Amino acid sequence: MADHFYTVEILNLSFEANGNVYSNSVRLQEFLGQKKIAERRLGLIDRHEIYSQIKAGSELNLDNAYIKDFSISEYKQKLEIPPHEKLIISGISAQNAFFDCDSVIDFSYLNFQEQITFKETVFSHGMLTFAHSDFNADEIDFSACRFHSHLTTFENADFNSTNLIFESSKISGESISFVNASFNCNEVNFKRVNFGTAKVKFQFAEFGTGNKLFERIKANGSVFDFRRVIFGSGKIDFRRSMLNCGFISFEESEIKDGKLTFRMSKFSGGDLSFRRMEFGKDEANFDHIDFGNRNISFESAHASVISISNSSVHANLDLRIKHADKIDLCHTYLYAITDLNFLKKDALEKLSILGIRNLGKIIIRWKENNVRALIENAGGTSEEIADQFNSLKDNFSNNGQYNDEDEAYVYFKRFEHKHNREAALQKYTVLRPLIQVQYALRSLVFDKMGLYATNPNRVLLSMIVAIFSFAGIYILFSLFGIGEIVNSVDASDKLDIFDKSLYHSAITFFTIGYGDFYPTSFNRMISAFEGWTGVFMMSYFTVAFVRKILR
Repeated sequence: MADHFYTVEILNLSFEANGNVYSNSVRLQEFLGQKKIAERRLGLIDRHEIYSQIKAGSELNLDNAYIKDFSISEYKQKLEIPPHEKLIISGISAQNAFFDCDSVIDFSYLNFQEQITFKETVFSHGMLTFAHSDFNADEIDFSACRFHSHLTTFENADFNSTNLIFESSKISGESISFVNASFNCNEVNFKRVNFGTAKVKFQFAEFGTGNKLFERIKANGSVFDFRRVIFGSGKIDFRRSMLNCGFISFEESEIKDGKLTFRMSKFSGGDLSFRRMEFGKDEANFDHIDFGNRNISFESAHASVISISNSSVHANLDLRIKHADKIDLCHTYLYAITDLNFLKKDALEKLSILGIRNLGKIIIRWKENNVRALIENAGGTSEEIADQFNSLKDNFSNNGQYNDEDEAYVYFKRFEHKHNREAALQKYTVLRPLIQVQYALRSLVFDKMGLYATNPNRVLLSMIVAIFSFAGIYILFSLFGIGEIVNSVDASDKLDIFDKSLYHSAITFFTIGYGDFYPTSFNRMISAFEGWTGVFMMSYFTVAFVRKILR
């Protein structure tokens, strides 16, 4: 921050803290604008004294010290040591220290061993570099540090420890970089780090088998870059983070084994990309998130489960994954374009959109993307599956995909029918046989005969089947002597029993009523029922046909 600064006053007074005795000290005052917000005393130690301790192989104790212009490159130059030769630091403790400089604080090409503590240390001004350094200790502690350097870099650093801790640190410079860094730690802890407006760069970094904790971090810079990172095994936790960045990318990164979670985080700003990322065997969780990005892409990603449930997605969402077992969008609000038109038909096995609120447009094709199987494979009750097909029906209608709308509508009605039948059977247990018959007839009439008025050809075929079926009944009744089809006008065409039955069935079905043939006995009752059936099915056909024409 431009209005955040320190003043340093050198005091000709000794200073003692935590067993360290310094012959001189400084008064350090911290200001925010015109207001002083902190003041403290620190011991003053000259960097050349530190160089002497390094040369002697001593462990460095810089707790509560003020150090100006420390540079390992300067030390190497004086001793004519090659600049890329790694010097051993046999332990360093710089807790609550203050590193100041005019241009650079240089810890590059060092090999830190045993104790490594920079807890609550301030790095002020200029450039801070730990590039190409090795950190080897049970615990590496940078917790609660304040990185005020213009540029902070840990590029090509190698961390080997049980615990690496950056928790609660604050970055107020322009950039912090862990490019090509290697994290061989049981736990990497960046919890509650405030990256401020700094560009955050982790591309090409490699993590080991431990947990990676980035909970509650804040980043407001133009770049949050995790491209081509190898996350290894162990959970990766970004829960409750606030990433308001111009560009957020995890493109082509890889998780071997472990759950990635951004649950209850908040994204806003520029594009968010997980293109071609390998999410591994576990779930990638983006539940309860408010996405305010421009575009979100999972194009060509490979995952087990991608869950974006109970979220608000205001951006275009590209879910054209390479392969995933399941995508979960349950109870999510979609305000823009959501692309589920997968590159391959078998790219996805299950899709769950229960309770979705689609205020934008979902791009998906019924046949090419095997939508029916995606919804049914995801499981759930009949009512839940019906709800999802209904949501797709509305989406297809808005998109002008009328054939796909018909398919979704049919399966919506089928599962709604199934749910109603199950509810009736459970409520009226005594009437179970009647209920089974009732719903079987409903299925026959509304579904089998015309696919719920979505297919006029199916209705027409059903009409033809009905005419021949009734003709068959008339023939059987004639053969058993319980009903006849009688010629009332002494027609001379001499129709046989089949011709008479089919002719009578047709004119009865279409309610033509010539009167040249009439039924007797039980055939009268069948003819009356056929006349009603014909009126119903002709109306059914008219509805289905007009529906097609109007669209």
